[in-house]
Amino acid sequence: MCVVRMIAYALCLGLVPLMGATLEQISLGEMIEQSTAVVYARTADSRSVRDGPLIYTLTRLRVIDQWKGEPVNEVEVALPGGSVGGLTQRFGGVPRLEPGREFVFFLWKGPSGRIQITGLSQGLFGVTQAAAGDLRVTRKPSGDLMLAPKTGVRVQDRAIEMPLRELVARIQSKLANGKQ
Repeated sequence: MCVVRMIAYALCLGLVPLMGATLEQISLGEMIEQSTAVVYARTADSRSVRDGPLIYTLTRLRVIDQWKGEPVNEVEVALPGGSVGGLTQRFGGVPRLEPGREFVFFLWKGPSGRIQITGLSQGLFGVTQAAAGDLRVTRKPSGDLMLAPKTGVRVQDRAIEMPLRELVARIQSKLANGKQ
């Protein structure tokens, strides 16, 4: 009987999802188009809630600047995963938002009404101050499997780094051309 339990246990371990995700690569232009809002914000407090079988971590953002969407001072972003009542869920491709950090968020409102980050980690750009005093945005390459949208071919995700003013110019140019 003990051997049967060990085999059953080993089989169950094989059913546990691995910490990784397959993401469809989204270009900056596509993120601008697909997002319902684009904001520069500072992360505030977080809390986790259970919604059916899923747990979401809800993080409040204090908006510093906004380039797309209905004007807001604060917004609550839902990321899949978190801990509620001793149960923890984690999902690949989901960034962690530490309180007090500044980011540019590409956001979309899903069918559930929850506001989420477009493309998970792809729609999150950290904001830092360069030595010259300029603000810069950086998106690290995802460690997850990325696929080209039309072909499904594996692609290498690349880091993106530029001055914040350049990102803002790209957003404004895309929106001005009516390609949203």
